[in-house]
Amino acid sequence: MKNYRKGSTSMIALIMLLVLVTASLGVSAFVIQSLGRTRKDRTALTAFQGSQAGLDLAIARAYNALAANNGVFVNTTTTINEELAAIASGATGTTTVVPQTDNTYAWVTSTVSFGGRTKSVRSMIRSRNVGIWNNAIFAGTGASGQAINGNVDIRGSVHILGDGEPYSDLNGNGKWDKAETFTDSNNNGTWDPGEPFVDANSDGVWNAAEPYNDTNNNGIYDPPLTQTDLNSSFSGTAYIGNNYSGMDAGLEAVVPAAPRVNGIETLSTEVRVKHGRIGINGNASIGTDDSVDGGTSKATIDGSYVSDGYTGNQGANSVFSDNGTSNSYDLGHVGIDFPLLSGIGADPYIDKTGTTWTNHETFLDAKSLTVNLSTITATTAAFSFSDGNGNSIAFTPQVTQGNNVTKPAKLTVNGIVRINGSIQIGGSKQLITYDGNGTVFAKQDISISCSLLPANGKTFPTTARLGLIAKRNMNLATGSGDAQLKLAGAFYAQGRITSAKQNEIMGTFVANFYDMGTNVPKIYQVPALPYNMPPAMPGDKMYFTLKVQSWRERQ
Repeated sequence: MKNYRKGSTSMIALIMLLVLVTASLGVSAFVIQSLGRTRKDRTALTAFQGSQAGLDLAIARAYNALAANNGVFVNTTTTINEELAAIASGATGTTTVVPQTDNTYAWVTSTVSFGGRTKSVRSMIRSRNVGIWNNAIFAGTGASGQAINGNVDIRGSVHILGDGEPYSDLNGNGKWDKAETFTDSNNNGTWDPGEPFVDANSDGVWNAAEPYNDTNNNGIYDPPLTQTDLNSSFSGTAYIGNNYSGMDAGLEAVVPAAPRVNGIETLSTEVRVKHGRIGINGNASIGTDDSVDGGTSKATIDGSYVSDGYTGNQGANSVFSDNGTSNSYDLGHVGIDFPLLSGIGADPYIDKTGTTWTNHETFLDAKSLTVNLSTITATTAAFSFSDGNGNSIAFTPQVTQGNNVTKPAKLTVNGIVRINGSIQIGGSKQLITYDGNGTVFAKQDISISCSLLPANGKTFPTTARLGLIAKRNMNLATGSGDAQLKLAGAFYAQGRITSAKQNEIMGTFVANFYDMGTNVPKIYQVPALPYNMPPAMPGDKMYFTLKVQSWRERQ
């Protein structure tokens, strides 16, 4: 009996040992399996992280190449093995950029292999040229209610800063300070030592007004617009549209056809206002919810970015935008300022050779041909001037037979031509055609009373380009007897652009202030202009934004 018990104890111990060994082997197998899975997961994660890093790198490179490629994406395949070495030694990968039919869109794909595992990710990206000249209207300072004011038909993008006139912040308080008030004891109009004054900033001395750049020459400082200021006011049948629908056929023939996306005509219209509100009243609207040209032209605008919102008896109800009406100004990080020619706030100018000039006007003065002209009409006698440096201007008057014009007047401008004062171009109901690739720079005002279009057989801005720069103001059809003008060009005024009558303009207005009148003048953006600029136009640097439309992991 005693031996039986010993045998039973041995058998139980053996069974327990067998159970423990089996359990240990199971645990070991599980641990080994888990370790293998962990290694595979770590390898897959490394490959995924590498592919995501490659995608970010490819998107950044595509963005950096936009300026050199005129804002479009180029088909590219790149090996990124060297870049991946910093993440995982031995990883290999490629990135591709594949533009779509509209080459402002592209698929970007990154594929990385590491340790036998491969991961791939893809994004759809879109570029957008947000430069100053890729608008129908670009406004800088803008006094309250005066950025755009009137019954106007605008086709294309509108970008309004409302930043106020630039000034020298002498005391560093972040705002413009007017002169401290004083008692003018001797009535000489200036403060004299000893005269009592109000020491507004408590510095113990009398302070004059801080200097500023009076861009509209009104003799007072125009401040930045506030959240309650009216930036622009649209009334009557004023409209901002996204197409050329209803344009005069003869005018449409002198510019490239409007772009089409998926068969739909579109100008990619966006509306941006950095400071101040937009008032919309009556039948005015931005975009439309009606079908345009049977659906072949885009009705809504692409985007609305108005920080301080809309007002008026219609307000946001008459804004039809793909992104709604609640988006704030989106380009604060880009640093777009109004391109001043000179004075306080004017940036240094870098020319095409890389030379830096004090400001844009300094460059224009040094590189232009100066001519003694104050008036050019369709009947002005023929003339020709050149300087041997590529700058020239020539004119041939119109040819008439009886009361009929058989050949219109022709102005040919190349390079930069400077007018030391103001210039009047054309007379009432006249036509002057132009050719060449040139810019006319007036040190004061430019007034235009005639239609000004590319010469017969030419197209603005691809085969004939004309830029007009007014250091002060530009006046279109403001003279007595001036009628509806048809114009094509790039128009800049450091002060105000006034467009009276029912003018029809192809191109872009860039100015600090506007007066669009009450007669429904029209302006149509020409999308080809930013890529075919007349020489030395202010603000002709291109700015681009890039948006990631989608992301997915590829299996």
